[in-house]
Amino acid sequence: MTAVLTPPVDADQAASVDDDVLAERVLAVLAEVEDPELPVGLVDLGLVRRLHVVDGHVTVGLTYTSLACPCVEMIREDVVEAVGALHGVTEVVVEDVLESWSRDDLTPTGRALLATVAVV
Repeated sequence: MTAVLTPPVDADQAASVDDDVLAERVLAVLAEVEDPELPVGLVDLGLVRRLHVVDGHVTVGLTYTSLACPCVEMIREDVVEAVGALHGVTEVVVEDVLESWSRDDLTPTGRALLATVAVV
């Protein structure tokens, strides 16, 4: 499944943002978008599998901790909203990457954050 947003942006502003700079900003924003069920950002969870930025068009490839995760649509919407709010972004596409996720995909920060979560 793919989610797409085309925010209202002045095309001249979008053209003035370097792709590499915008990609760094997008990655920083994705690090702040948390999984709705876990207090960990998508980057530290290892859910961001691809990022492609060209002339304000951003494509984010995401996998999920489970394909049956009830929060998949919420995650997509949060990504589109957060990335779409960045200066220079003219389009956000979220693509599902059908790869299995494992605890090995966690960053050290993600592991530390999950260790603080109480399991009931």
